[in-house]
Amino acid sequence: MADRESVELEYAYLLHHRPYRNTSQLIDCLTRDHGLVTLVAQGSRRPKGGQRAILQPFLALQISWVRRGELGRLTHVELRPPASELSGERLLAGFYLNELVLRLVARGDANVSVFSCYSRALADLVTRANTSMVLRLFELRLLQALGYGLNLHHDTETGEPICAERRYHFEPEVGARPEAGSVSGGDSYWGRELISLRDEKLDDDDSLRAAKRLLSRVLSVYLGERPLNTRSVFRQILDSGVGL
Repeated sequence: MADRESVELEYAYLLHHRPYRNTSQLIDCLTRDHGLVTLVAQGSRRPKGGQRAILQPFLALQISWVRRGELGRLTHVELRPPASELSGERLLAGFYLNELVLRLVARGDANVSVFSCYSRALADLVTRANTSMVLRLFELRLLQALGYGLNLHHDTETGEPICAERRYHFEPEVGARPEAGSVSGGDSYWGRELISLRDEKLDDDDSLRAAKRLLSRVLSVYLGERPLNTRSVFRQILDSGVGL
């Protein structure tokens, strides 16, 4: 029989919830010290239940639970500041963060860097003007936190530093190599675009478009063939060249 786990007042964010039995929910939470956990929130769907208003995405929580095996039971939840109020495009972006974490982070993988990366992205969605920039930086930092960091410092053939005025092909699990010939392929980038991403200085539309294209290609390696639901929504409602 598995040992009984009891956790008190762990920092957490609720990423996803779904109905469970008559009045309960199953909640997926990203926690600071225990990674992704799935818990039963008993009675949390009752109209007058105190947990109902708190168990919402993007709110900074402290939660307690007991668990034997993979599925635990929520025993306490409280709100902690600050509360991230998202709406419109930023709300959709927040759901994208949640889906990306649920798809990429392994259950039970305690990774404080992932938690910090997510917390920072939520804060940036509230305070920064450019939502697309927030998402690209989150993707970059999440990959780094998971051990999939990008080699954006040197080309893989010569070991020379990336040159701003050269064009490169980028292989997701390898890095950049100088482009041969004068014809640019669909997966090629200016060195200055790679440097902008490396330095997290995505200050113009060109660097944002290049970052989106590169990171989308890298993420597809780890996400597999099943598309992200939030990306499908973005395609339906956004017409800009940069987009989310």
